[in-house]
Amino acid sequence: MPADLWTEAGHMMESGLLVAMGAVPLGLLAWAARPDGEPLLPRWTPWRVPWSGFEVVTAFLVVSFVLPAAALEVLTQSAFYGTIYGADFPPPGAKDVSPDRAKDASIVRMLWANLVALPFTLGLIWAAARTLYPTWKPKPVASTAGRVKLAVVAWLVLAPTVLVFNAVVNAVALMFDVTPDAHALTKFAGHPALDQVLFALEACVAAPVREEIVFRGVLLSWCVGRMKLPGAGVTRVTGTRPWFVMLTAVAFAAVLSDWRPAPVAFAGSLAVGLAVVGRYARTGARRIRAVYATAALFAVVHTSVWPSPVPLFLLGLGLGWLAVRTKGVLVPVLVHGLFNAVSAVFVLRGGG
Repeated sequence: MPADLWTEAGHMMESGLLVAMGAVPLGLLAWAARPDGEPLLPRWTPWRVPWSGFEVVTAFLVVSFVLPAAALEVLTQSAFYGTIYGADFPPPGAKDVSPDRAKDASIVRMLWANLVALPFTLGLIWAAARTLYPTWKPKPVASTAGRVKLAVVAWLVLAPTVLVFNAVVNAVALMFDVTPDAHALTKFAGHPALDQVLFALEACVAAPVREEIVFRGVLLSWCVGRMKLPGAGVTRVTGTRPWFVMLTAVAFAAVLSDWRPAPVAFAGSLAVGLAVVGRYARTGARRIRAVYATAALFAVVHTSVWPSPVPLFLLGLGLGWLAVRTKGVLVPVLVHGLFNAVSAVFVLRGGG
């Protein structure tokens, strides 16, 4: 492994230890507060939800695109950014600023929009659930303290595994003269304190909540293929849901990467993997296919920073397994937030 990757790995480990200093005590408190005799992992139980494919697509578009875009437009038209950053803050499409300055301004605008859109996202989902499914009341499979405890334990296992895998993937990429893409947010260490707080909130709170609601809460539960209807199980139609998600992932990989060969090949290999899983999986095959396909889609939506989708697929598998096991998104949200916190600390300490 090149020396700079060793240095980066060391800084990432330090960042992980800093996050663990806050996460581990939280996990210990949750462990002490859990009901006596509650197991670490809940038992497998069916995960039934009432929404249809149309509602899944609608939720994906609204949460991922419509609400953030609407928040961005409102903030831009209300002169919010000029009020916060001054009259010299570049507006969208400004021609008299450097490309780097324009890109930084665009990122800041989007971070604010995502953060402002979050409460509206949560409120809209709550209102939709109460309106469309008034009799649907899912029961938690474990106490809140038990789920927090599980999240911390899962993060302690999953985060090092994914980060080590990420380092290996980057090292292999460099062996083939492929320089890993730098994320646009890696420069936030030099931004003002307000922007750093904004970045931390987006990375550790807004993004995990938004993505876990969409990928694990809405999409994965639907993809598992059971509806909360009398006698409803898995039909030939519902059994194809993972393939619908997988083909969507392949399309996203092509479009978001502008048909770069590596991301498209990666998505194609994941599709082959789904076929293998579907052929040989026996116990829990429905859950396995659903977790696999949604993890693939979760990975490829991050294709703009290659080869990060490769380790993110592994993260998506872990988050999906936790969601199916706990029949909810609280544990995945916490694990995702803690995982992103390591990267956020790494960036803000200048490791990026």
